[in-house]
Amino acid sequence: MTYVVNTAWKHTNPIDWKEMQKSLEEVMMNADPNCSVHWFEIDEKFHGSVATFPSKEVYESMRLRRENHRKEANDRGVKMIYEVVGHLKAEAHS
Repeated sequence: MTYVVNTAWKHTNPIDWKEMQKSLEEVMMNADPNCSVHWFEIDEKFHGSVATFPSKEVYESMRLRRENHRKEANDRGVKMIYEVVGHLKAEAHS
């Protein structure tokens, strides 16, 4: 069952989306092939993230990678404001 993670992040400086894209691509090179991550702009210093994992087990197996990535982000002045996680229960596409 798909597992979803939603986070929001505060940046010290305005977001450089070219650098963000590059960073995301580097992170995803080592991710499970069935994962997805979407980063979106809230304003010039805040961004949101929606990540999906094929299961809670895959989410758990990638915990250390997420923790390391978050520490690196924190060291660059990017602070996570909140995180919510859970199993996907309903979905629709147009």
